[in-house]
Formats: sequence, structure tokens, C-alpha cells
Amino acid sequence: MSLPLYRIEADLKACGATISRQDMANWMMNVHARWLAKVHERMKVELLSHVRIHADETTVQVLKEPNREAKKKSRMWLFCSARCDVPVYVFEYHETRRKGVAQEFLAGWSGTLTTDGYKPYFNLGNPNIANTACLVHVRRYFAQIVKIAGGDAKAASAASVALEARRRIDAMFKVDSKFDDMEPGARKAARDAELRPLMEDFGGWARAQLPLASPKLAPHRALQYAVEFWPYVMNMLEDGHLELSNNVAEQAQRIFVVGRKNWLFSDAPRGARASAAIYSVITTAKDNGLNLRLYVEWLLTEMPNAGELTDEVVDSFLPWSDRVPESCKLDPAAAEKAKEMPDDFIIDIDPDVFDDEMASNAEEGLQRHSGLRHTATQRWKRSGLFHPYAGMVLDVSCYAVILTLTL
Repeated sequence: MSLPLYRIEADLKACGATISRQDMANWMMNVHARWLAKVHERMKVELLSHVRIHADETTVQVLKEPNREAKKKSRMWLFCSARCDVPVYVFEYHETRRKGVAQEFLAGWSGTLTTDGYKPYFNLGNPNIANTACLVHVRRYFAQIVKIAGGDAKAASAASVALEARRRIDAMFKVDSKFDDMEPGARKAARDAELRPLMEDFGGWARAQLPLASPKLAPHRALQYAVEFWPYVMNMLEDGHLELSNNVAEQAQRIFVVGRKNWLFSDAPRGARASAAIYSVITTAKDNGLNLRLYVEWLLTEMPNAGELTDEVVDSFLPWSDRVPESCKLDPAAAEKAKEMPDDFIIDIDPDVFDDEMASNAEEGLQRHSGLRHTATQRWKRSGLFHPYAGMVLDVSCYAVILTLTL
């Protein structure tokens, strides 16, 4: 999904196939309307049965959003499960960042919501939602101050408060990492014994430092953020299942961000909604240990022939369903490798240089492109996850399957 359609169009043309990007876009939206929208909706139902959810959102530009200027930014929201046996990721496109989006998505839900410090998350008007805040975001403000000050040595005098805050937070992460493999009950007890004192001490220290910092300077803003959200960070200690960070959502959202850097925008809301569903299916399948190409191929081969798509029938096609063939499943070791791989896995080159070579249709450029595809193929072979779509990221291969099956 990190490869824009115009590059797939050029790639296919180099292989002797002429398929326009417009046709490919229409095919994907058609697949979404007929099948993936139903899968997307049932994934949302499954997610809302969980009692721990992470959330995040990022910008996306949609050129033809009704009654809006093309340059205005819309939002791609992500709601996902905490780390568990049945991970679920639900991307949703909306034109706004208003809190009504989260309110509507989580209407009637009870559980713990982990997020960054975007304030509407903490004011959803649902008394059954407990909030926890991401410690990484608290650390980030102090770490930025240290970086701007010129690193640890210079920060010792120019940004000593930020350096001390970062040191204390790093100590929390180091202690908590010792408990990663524990059962939730034992993890909570260990955190109460070793982590809680560090966190309580930091909260008191930050509150004491806040009035001493100049309101015009960055350390004051960092301390203010920490003090405001520290009670929500502390809430993490109440449940051994919870994480200190919102990384599970941030890392999943990164898949979309990498893609956005390449394809830049969506033409219309219909396409953005189709993208949200595709990102949801692919990300969820990946985290459930599936071979993405084989799973999507199976899904879009069997689902059109499944008759009436009742909720029960659609559920049988979800990534964690017992109906998913064994041939679609990666062995456990390979599945873990897949989770660790960057989603912008294709080729590490300057996109502008690549485009110039292809545009000029130079033989040298085409040969270089082939060589880079070969290099990517070899990397996949070494990983144990190689599949026939040599040179394309795993996510893009799923697009290729979608295109093939809708011809």
C-alpha cells in the first residue's frame, strides 16, 4: 500500500501490460463496495467487543470533499485492540477531527481507551470509558528540548529539567520492560511494587517544577503537559494488560503515513473510505499471522461465491476465522518476522530520481529498476517470507490480487 497507482501503472507497462491508474482505482472501490465494506464493518463489531482499545488519527488530503477547499486536510482515524490473541485494526475516514467521530465510534462501549493527549479523547461524555495517556508522548516533549539544546552534554546546563525528566521516564520504561512476559495479574503486582513508586515520584517532581519554569519557555509547556495528563498515565497501573504507550496504534498508523508520503492524496471521499477498509483488512491480517497475498486471494475468490453475505457468513472470512485455510497462515516464526518488518519495505531510493529515469524511458533506468526489484526479492527470500510478486511490498501485492480478481 506504499506504492501509488501511477507507479504500479508504470511497473505493469514495463512488463508489457497497459492498465490505467483510473481503472485500478475504480476496481479497488468496486471491491470495497461489494465485499470489503462488509468485512470492515464486522471487524469494527469485533473490536468493540474488546475492553481495551487504542486510538490515533492523522491527516489526509481529499481533493473532492463536498463543500470544502481541496487544500483542507481531512482525517484518517484508527481504532485498534490492545495486544491480544485476536488483534483488530479499524481505519475510518472522516472529514474532521472533531470529537464526535470518536463518540460515534465508541457509542455504548465500555472499557479502557489509550491515546495521546488530544483532549477530546478525554471528554467523550461516556462514564463507562476509562482513559489512559501515552507515556511516550510525555517523554517526547522533554526529548525534543534536549535535542534542540544540542544533546545531553549541553542540555545538562541549558535544559537540565528536560534532561532529568527524560532520565526519569527512561527509568520507568526500563523497569516495566522486565515485566513484559508476565501474566497480567503478576505484571500488575510487579508494577505496583517497582514501577508505581517511580511514577508517583515523577508526578510530584513535575508538579514541583512547573511553577519554577518560565511560562514562555518550552520546559514549562512540557511540564504542563506532563502534569495535566499524569493521572491518566497512572491509570495504566490498574490493569496488567495495559501498556505504558500508545505505540500499538502509532505503529499501525505509520503504515498509512508511509503510504501517504507516496500517493499524497485521495481524489474523492469514496476512494478514501475504500483505502480505510483496505488498510484495515491488510493490517489486521498481517498481525494475525497471515500471508497477505494468499489471504486476500482466498477472500476475494471465495466471498463472491458465498451467497447471501449475512453477518455470520462475513465473520467466517475475517482474518482470525477458523475457516481461513492453513495455506494462508505463516508459521509462527515467519509471522513474527512479518510484524517486525517495515511496511515501506519496497526500495530505498529517491522517488524523484526513480520517476525521472522511468519518465525518460532510458534503458539504463529500466535496468536499474530491474536490479532494485531483484535486490528486494533477495531480501524477501532471506526473510523466509518471499512470494511471487518480486520487488513489491507485501501490502502492494494485495492490491495486485484485488486488481486481478476484478478484471
